[in-house]
Amino acid sequence: MLFHGMINTYELPIKGNGVLLMPTTKKPLKVRQIERMKEKEYSKTYLQRKQERQEEPNNYPLTRLILIKDFFRTPDLYKAIGFFFSIQIIIAVIAAGVNHPKYAGALNLLAIILGIVIVTLSIRTINRRQRLDPTRRKFKLSRVLFITTVMLIALFLVTYFYSLIGITMSAQPNQMSLNLLFTIYPVAMVFTVLFVSPIIEELVFRELLPFATGPSYLSFVIASLIFIALHAPYGIMGWTSYGILAAGFLYARLKDNNVYTAIAVHMIWNALALIV
Repeated sequence: MLFHGMINTYELPIKGNGVLLMPTTKKPLKVRQIERMKEKEYSKTYLQRKQERQEEPNNYPLTRLILIKDFFRTPDLYKAIGFFFSIQIIIAVIAAGVNHPKYAGALNLLAIILGIVIVTLSIRTINRRQRLDPTRRKFKLSRVLFITTVMLIALFLVTYFYSLIGITMSAQPNQMSLNLLFTIYPVAMVFTVLFVSPIIEELVFRELLPFATGPSYLSFVIASLIFIALHAPYGIMGWTSYGILAAGFLYARLKDNNVYTAIAVHMIWNALALIV
């Protein structure tokens, strides 16, 4: 059966029993764009299992099995590696000024430019992923301040407890090298520590790495343990301190299902570390 209009011609298929079948409506452009973005951002195995089990975006299982080949195929893994090493490159560029003081100004400027570019790419990645998840809650400054306060209290209590049994906070090798760069190149280092590092580290360890295996509470914990280990803490007090940091950042990420909450907590913590 044909319906002829002034502009378009539509053909409506008919079943053998004579029942008229209406044509399926085409999905809106925005819906199709989001679906394509999901296919790029998440592994096919994760999306298939998510659809089968009808999982809520923030209702993660305790653990999740994933094929090794899917793990190495997911773009999240390589994005995490790329963003993580970008921080190391920035710090290496700043540190190169120590050995080449003649070019220190140009190297610091290059580090800041690289930082701006990487932060821009990171924010674009975060915003794209936030749009894919309808359960991402709005950013709340009150929650950020509350989590930061709890972390400070926890660190104070742990430090006090360790002092009672004769354990003191040893100088952390990672912090010592950063402090040296702070004294020589304060502007570039402040920009890196206050802005570049929190944004990229939260994107890598609280978003990309957990999703590389398909998000689960176990994958979030493992990613946070990697975060602690890569900061090379020294002594039981160092491991405990970084453990409190990682726990606070992870709670901020999972509580609101919003990466920006964790980023804000991380920024405030780094700012307090600079002041103190």
